[in-house]
Amino acid sequence: MEKLKQFWNEKPLLFIMILGGIFRLIATIFSKGWGMHDDHFLVIETAQSILDGTDTYDWIPDDETDTPGGHSFFYAGLHYLLFWSLESVNIFDPQVKMHIVRFLHAAYSMVTIYLGYKITLKISSEKTAKLVGLLMAIFWLFPAFSVRNLVEMVCIPPLMYSTWLLLKNQETPKIGPELLAGFSAGIAMGIRYQTALFIGGFGLYLLFRRRFVGAILFGVMAALAFSITQIGDLFIWKAPFAEFYEYVRYNIEHKTSYFDEPWYKYFLTIGGLLIPPISLFWFFGYGRMWKKHLLIFLPAFIFFAFHSYFPNKQERFILPVLPFFIILGQVGWENFVATSNFWQNRQKLLKGFWTWFWIINTIFLVGLTPCYLKRNRVESMVWLSEQPDYNNMIIESSYKDDYLMPALYYLDSWKHYFYTTKKSHPIAQVRETVNQLEDPAMVPNYVVFFEEVELEQRVERFNEEYGEIELVQVIQPSYVDALLHWLNPNNDNQTTYIYKIKTP
Repeated sequence: MEKLKQFWNEKPLLFIMILGGIFRLIATIFSKGWGMHDDHFLVIETAQSILDGTDTYDWIPDDETDTPGGHSFFYAGLHYLLFWSLESVNIFDPQVKMHIVRFLHAAYSMVTIYLGYKITLKISSEKTAKLVGLLMAIFWLFPAFSVRNLVEMVCIPPLMYSTWLLLKNQETPKIGPELLAGFSAGIAMGIRYQTALFIGGFGLYLLFRRRFVGAILFGVMAALAFSITQIGDLFIWKAPFAEFYEYVRYNIEHKTSYFDEPWYKYFLTIGGLLIPPISLFWFFGYGRMWKKHLLIFLPAFIFFAFHSYFPNKQERFILPVLPFFIILGQVGWENFVATSNFWQNRQKLLKGFWTWFWIINTIFLVGLTPCYLKRNRVESMVWLSEQPDYNNMIIESSYKDDYLMPALYYLDSWKHYFYTTKKSHPIAQVRETVNQLEDPAMVPNYVVFFEEVELEQRVERFNEEYGEIELVQVIQPSYVDALLHWLNPNNDNQTTYIYKIKTP
């Protein structure tokens, strides 16, 4: 223990990097599956299906697809190249490939830990830098989310690098760092379009610093880097920035189609995720430092303000601001505590709040980091892929008007599957469609019940309207999936039941 303390005191950054690396390695090995719809279906499934020549999700124009989907192909395209490279050396197993994907993301995310420490050390004390670095390494959300294919997390390292370059450039301004910072920010925008708001914040900061030429060149390099990331549109859609234009158009037209949330939603989101009351201290510290550290404050603030104004709000959208909020929030809070008679006289109370923070953080960290998310949806497809008689499947969802998309990447088959819903695709209609199939290879011989709502009635109805089935496999959810469903039954992470169709 003494040697560990000595290591912490003498080489804090190395200690922090090793600690962060350990937890990310745990997530790499054990945290299979995916967190949210987009980090699997818009990246992994897209890349693999195009590589396999099927383009299941219509990213490539054809007779039926003449409009871009409004998603940057840059990040998915990198996975296309990765999967192509892996398959060129005979690595085809979906789970093995995903272990490699998670490992690469884990290594990449270490940049955030390193720069979080360095940025804080530049503007504050080593004590504060050590705490911020520790938070970047083992804040409960970061290890597990860092290995996910969330563009909201993947865009953070280049934004941090831009911040670091401009921060180092404050004392003796030079054009070179501003050019490189612009290029790095443009890469971030190519990964996540909304980070254009960060670019605007960086540009305003340079203008406030009267770095007029630097601001222009920063913008030029950001535009150049972004253009490079979008060059695929010229080959795919024969038009520049086709996906970006469609993204802007679609989100303006559908700004209230999905979630029309109140302006204060992200205050509650951040306040909850960052564990109160420490999160409230960070709100105070972040706002207190706006003028002194405008570079760190302004880009994240503009990003936060826009997303608070825009009606369509999802929790993951705000993830890019978290490292900046933590850095400046902690710097500002410690600056305030050092000059506050109230807190100087109540050190035990403050220590108690931090003890509470680390207890809760540790519980969440240990619970989430190794968790297999969406286990039932992944393992059901893995199991089907291992069945020698598998032909095709039906996703049974006759109790509602939509259905859960199967993860075909893990099935290793891109056949057009069938699904039932309450109104648009009733069971009898699906039976009639199957009866008219001319290709025997398309006839389903398995049916998957992803949710157990009204399970007995649905099984009985399927037996009556389609044909006799028998239960052959049950896939349990992970402990976190089960907990989330228990806390909120609207979460669909439930036990999966796979039936064999006796009369396909």
